[in-house]
Amino acid sequence: MIPTFFWTIATKYQCLNGNRHQAVKGMNKRLNVETQDLLFIHSPVHPLPLEHWVRAACKAVDLGLVKRIGLSNCNANQVARAVAAAKAQGKRICANQVLFSLLDYNSPALQDMLKVCAAEDIKIVGFSPIGQGLLTEGLTEEGMKGIRMAMMTGLRWGDGGLNTLRSEIEMIAKRCKRSMAQVCIKWSIHKGAIPLVGVRRTKHAEDAVAAASNEWDLSAEEIQRLDVAALDRSTLEKPGEARPGCSCSRTEGRATHGPANNAPVLQEALLWPAA
Repeated sequence: MIPTFFWTIATKYQCLNGNRHQAVKGMNKRLNVETQDLLFIHSPVHPLPLEHWVRAACKAVDLGLVKRIGLSNCNANQVARAVAAAKAQGKRICANQVLFSLLDYNSPALQDMLKVCAAEDIKIVGFSPIGQGLLTEGLTEEGMKGIRMAMMTGLRWGDGGLNTLRSEIEMIAKRCKRSMAQVCIKWSIHKGAIPLVGVRRTKHAEDAVAAASNEWDLSAEEIQRLDVAALDRSTLEKPGEARPGCSCSRTEGRATHGPANNAPVLQEALLWPAA
């Protein structure tokens, strides 16, 4: 069975100078909507404190430009600060978009952040659930050199932990008669995350849809084995509070869609409960 889909509009902003609310209006205009469903504050790497951008996002909600506020790449302390800033404005943080996969699940920084988010009912939107190909079939030494996630996590060809993890995923995939990607995405769903799946080929879309299907599942034992084999290569320790000289004014707006039961989502797509 394929889950029912509905549309959600989500965008991001980062290091906005000038009139940030005009920038949000511009995104809405390009998306042909008056109000977007979810606005992510893209990374805590800004020339001004995180609280400043949270207050700006809260104002966007008051202006009817945005329905919900999300974070991106925030660690436990930054999430707590953002929550406090939003509460002071009578608002709440609804999501945190972070690297969430078997590459970083056992990271103390990730686990600390998950605890804060769980306490505040903040949904995890997990990008790179298959590690940009690090956790799929056909990985080669030459191919790994071009994978950005390998550089972000410091992984190298022949890494013992990665080899063990890949072997575990491969064994479970063969037993389930599924691809390694489908196993990774299904695992992410079981952890309560909303997988953000990059789709560049038909096979990528097929894997995402198949992982969403309730025609198959991972056993509790298989999930436990994956938990144990997972690595601790989180990127949450890396972003700083400010980037000196940052003057970027890029905005992004993407129409997105996602399934209605915590299933994985397609390129830059999000699941979110209907308003």
